[in-house]
Amino acid sequence: MVFERRHLAECGSTNTEALNHLREGGGALLLSAGRQTAGRGRQGKTWLSDDASLTFSLAVELPITLDLAGLSLAVGCAIADALDPGATRIQLKWPNDLFLDGAKLGGILIEAVATPTGRRGVVIGVGLNLQPLPEGVDRSAFASGHAALASLDPTLTATRVLDRLAPALAAMLADFESMGFAPWRAAFERRDLTAGRAVRVGPLPGIARGVNERGELLLETAQGLAPQVAGELSLRLETTP
Repeated sequence: MVFERRHLAECGSTNTEALNHLREGGGALLLSAGRQTAGRGRQGKTWLSDDASLTFSLAVELPITLDLAGLSLAVGCAIADALDPGATRIQLKWPNDLFLDGAKLGGILIEAVATPTGRRGVVIGVGLNLQPLPEGVDRSAFASGHAALASLDPTLTATRVLDRLAPALAAMLADFESMGFAPWRAAFERRDLTAGRAVRVGPLPGIARGVNERGELLLETAQGLAPQVAGELSLRLETTP
């Protein structure tokens, strides 16, 4: 899969631009922005960005029959493997967050749209912190902490990160289109932030026991093992009293 690469100095949301691109019949696109003023995260959260972060969206067409469950996990695995091939520092938090050294590094937002070709348009939005927070910033707004790629590799610029991620994500999407999430299950388990830990998925407490072949979280509850579908559910680590 080959992406056209396009960069905007500023836009409201790379996901919105990419969705419009697909609605108009455009092909595979990797769209990045230097500044994003109306970015979106899951559950209606905002994601603003500037030169201290990297924001980009992938726009692709995929078969309507393809099960997209687990796609955000496969995307996370591809990103983590490209940036941290030793799997020692970047972890993944189901269903869409990347963590570096225990603090949040970035997130993934997947949206779908109908296209003129009759296939399903899929946009994968990614936001990654490039630089640490400035001194004096109120860190209370960052409930999961704040990590930046500069601590992993100080030479990483937005362009270098995209150069590394583009081929990794293209290869992942080609595999996902033919095989779904199953081949990525082991890769996710190597980086699973919550495996074996007490968590709460929405209102439901339990112990995280990895994911199944569809990328559903396996939550051990008092009633037994309960697969959890991502959707709009959020996962929180339970704190020890």
